[in-house]
Amino acid sequence: MNTKKKGFFRYENGMVIILTLVFGFVMFDRFALTNLAPFVNPELGLNNSQFGFIMSAFAFAWAISGFIGCLTSDLRRQKKKFLAVFVLLFSICSLATGFAVGFISLLLIRIVMGLFEGPVLPLNQSFMLVQSTPSRRGFNMGVMTTSGVGLISSLLGPIIVVALATAIGWRATFFLTIIPGLILVLLILKYLIEPDMESFASTITPEQKEKVKFTDVLKNRNVIVTCIYSIFIIGWYVTMLSFSPLFLTVVKGLSPTHMSFIMSALGAGAILWGMVVPSLSDRFGRKPIIIIFSLITLFAPLGLLFTPASSPVLMAVCCFIGWCGAGIFPVFEAAVPTESVNPRFASSAVATVQLAGELIGAVGFVAIAGILADAFGLSAVMWLCAGLMIVGFFVAFGIYETAPLVLERRKAKSGAAAK
Repeated sequence: MNTKKKGFFRYENGMVIILTLVFGFVMFDRFALTNLAPFVNPELGLNNSQFGFIMSAFAFAWAISGFIGCLTSDLRRQKKKFLAVFVLLFSICSLATGFAVGFISLLLIRIVMGLFEGPVLPLNQSFMLVQSTPSRRGFNMGVMTTSGVGLISSLLGPIIVVALATAIGWRATFFLTIIPGLILVLLILKYLIEPDMESFASTITPEQKEKVKFTDVLKNRNVIVTCIYSIFIIGWYVTMLSFSPLFLTVVKGLSPTHMSFIMSALGAGAILWGMVVPSLSDRFGRKPIIIIFSLITLFAPLGLLFTPASSPVLMAVCCFIGWCGAGIFPVFEAAVPTESVNPRFASSAVATVQLAGELIGAVGFVAIAGILADAFGLSAVMWLCAGLMIVGFFVAFGIYETAPLVLERRKAKSGAAAK
């Protein structure tokens, strides 16, 4: 395969498109259950606490497998094969969700599915890190982790799965999800090239070429801070996506169809912000962009809380603005940790940040949200989401800058001042 092609059809663009489809479908499968909760929960007799526990258990499995699977791939350097296998297996589990008959069976299916989905993002980021041009790295990561997810999972996902469930039932809807999974496996095997981590490592600075152990990655300040930050933003993200459909249908009294269109506004926002936020971070720095947009995320939960049900368009606008937080993900979860550690451990650094966010943020806060919803009503979940991002805003001040262009400008200014 000629990786030197110029223009749109060069390898880099094809790699970005395929990995964007892969991760978009991962999140489509993960949150299809939340969009279908108004159909699934009554039939299976699930309450809010049980539903929250299912989502938490999925997140726990996702976090553990993401860390272990990617550490193994770092050691064996077989990222392409690992990625294809995981995509195939989680697609089978998505199909199996349609066979659930109660709380226990649904719980077990989703746990296994989480085990296979967890390693996908860190593996994708390894391709992005090595095979992206430096000036496009943040942009590429943003397209893959946020814009692609926004288009496939958040914008089209709610509309498609709700429409299908209304027409053919929620079980048949899950049965159909294996089809795109099989197509993606073929694309991965046919088109993607194994990322050459060793060659990429030869381009780093002499200080980074010193022998590095994985334990050194865990001591890196940016890895530590982004791990803490991930707890709150992933908790916000997963809790919002998990309970907003129920909040809109139960508290606001909207129909599933109207709910699906408001949820799709999150996807529209993710598409825009997924390109804008990482690009701004490339130009102005990772740290200030994370801080600023952490506050703007408050539009989403507070907008849903205070906007009357008679103004669904205004709800959608608030969701669109507030979902700028989705654009932060490729910055804090990929760009900052991978730019802060030895490239050999890039995917493990991403997996470590993901582990902290999923294990504590998604697992803990989604379970808490379910308990709060049963005790105080679903409105309490929106307040929880707002509180999580307020804390995340303050945590972000601990990050040190890693954006290559910003560091180059600083170095140039320092050199000029020295003269």
